[in-house]
Amino acid sequence: MRRNRLSSSGLLALTLVGATPTFAQKAPAKGAAPQEPAEDPVQIADVKAFSTWLAEYKAGAFRLVKEGRTDEAALTGLDAKMAALAKWNSMAAARMLFEAASVEPRPTGAQSSTDLIDFYRELQPWRVQSLAARHLRSLSCPPLMPWLIGMLSAKGIRAAEKNQDQRNAAAVLRILAGHPSIEARLELLKACRAMPTELRVQAVSAMAQDATLETAPTLVELLRDAEPNVRIAAANALGTAMQPHVDETLGKKPAGELLATRDLVIAKLGELLVRDQIWQVRSAAAFSLAVMRCKPVVPTLIAGLEAELARKKDPWAMDVRLHRLLEGLTGLTVVQGSITPWKDFWQKEGASFAVAPKTEPGKEAPKASKYEKFFNLEIESDRVLFVLDFSGSMAEPVQLLGKTTGAQPGKPTTKAEIVVAELKKLVLSLPDGALINLVVFSDEVRTWREEGGKPALIKLTDDTRDDLLGNFLDSLRPNGPTNLYGALDKALDFGGRGLHDKYYAAGFDTLYVITDGAPTVGEVTDKEEIRRRVRAANQLRKIAIHCVTFGDKNDTDFLKPLAEENGGRHIHIE
Repeated sequence: MRRNRLSSSGLLALTLVGATPTFAQKAPAKGAAPQEPAEDPVQIADVKAFSTWLAEYKAGAFRLVKEGRTDEAALTGLDAKMAALAKWNSMAAARMLFEAASVEPRPTGAQSSTDLIDFYRELQPWRVQSLAARHLRSLSCPPLMPWLIGMLSAKGIRAAEKNQDQRNAAAVLRILAGHPSIEARLELLKACRAMPTELRVQAVSAMAQDATLETAPTLVELLRDAEPNVRIAAANALGTAMQPHVDETLGKKPAGELLATRDLVIAKLGELLVRDQIWQVRSAAAFSLAVMRCKPVVPTLIAGLEAELARKKDPWAMDVRLHRLLEGLTGLTVVQGSITPWKDFWQKEGASFAVAPKTEPGKEAPKASKYEKFFNLEIESDRVLFVLDFSGSMAEPVQLLGKTTGAQPGKPTTKAEIVVAELKKLVLSLPDGALINLVVFSDEVRTWREEGGKPALIKLTDDTRDDLLGNFLDSLRPNGPTNLYGALDKALDFGGRGLHDKYYAAGFDTLYVITDGAPTVGEVTDKEEIRRRVRAANQLRKIAIHCVTFGDKNDTDFLKPLAEENGGRHIHIE
């Protein structure tokens, strides 16, 4: 019979790399106390296999990529090792799995951003952490939950510098996110209010993965939080919580208390959409309203679009996002840039507008009236590629004057720190299923995710967000000269199949270039020639290229026309 625990002596021996413990079996002497039964040989093999793998992983010697592609055989093998360990349902097994869920392997020596990108792409710690968290949720040994929850109150979680206590707490929140117990949900609710800011954001995001009607009051309260990322995460969670109960394409017709909750949530998200100064918060509110798929969100989104069009400085094309959301929700095609058609439409047709229920498979759809349509949520503007300048000049200090970003006005920071903070908010605000990728350049050019040696549009999920927020963006370091043309050339090559392809298909339709605009190295450094080549390459692809700059040390005379010549906008954040 297999034992359901690991002995402390056996565990110590097995966690030493290369150790091969032996357990001699001797008959007890006559009259002596019974000896501890020998360890199960299968258990010994399971623990040793995992210990060996863990040592290799922590040393950076384990890889989940082979010949430029995810190594499915290695991934399956790792899953099997974790499952074999988890079946013993012991605290010793839990501790080993937790180490895999919380450790962050680093390459030895000083590394550039491009080196770190390559390292993480091959090691894929986000996959390892996700697998380990899933297997930890399967354990039911009684001491496990108190042990995990105890790490949420460790002293180090409030330290200014990143430390293992903070990494442990983040891993616990990931585990609690999908845990079936009521205790886990209660701890997440508590963490949303009590933890330091960055961990509170993770707690709200974790709760969003399994948000329910019962959590709606807490989430509405968090929409007023001073931290933009908490507001973003709370908005996302509200859409998740409400959609199954109010989605009119599913035939839902809320009444009573549920109807009052729906209207309250729409009103509060609408307030964010119109008034919040952070554009990513407004974006999250818009998507959360849209996924609810009910008629009352339409006038709220129209009000949001009117507010966007009235803003003096373009907030990262939020008006385009809202316009396309409304087109998807109503089935209309409207010329961009004016609120009048939308207001006229709703004034004349709003009363008769209805949402058609989805047709069951195999049945013919009933004939719809003029405005009775499915809510189509294919958000084309969220097939986005970001080109990020992390050359040495991005380490320059800057003080922002306004509140367009989440950075505190007047507080000294750097261009690179602003870029990372802004992208973190963006990653949180985009809906599940949005397709994105990032190209980072200094003197070299690297892509966040590739398959087969080529960049790929990556669908946003909980796991890919964890990778972006927890590994990729935090690994970026400004260094070296600026190969802007090399990055643009790679991005546009990724964006289309070539000028001679009859389909002229683009993998994405929106490109954000975030740089201080001073090319200093690469195949082309002349600014006029860069503009000419980009125009030629983008002639048929028609990718909207937006350029983003910060502070007062930017080459806006070059970037502004580069954007305008390619259907985009130059966005300067002061």
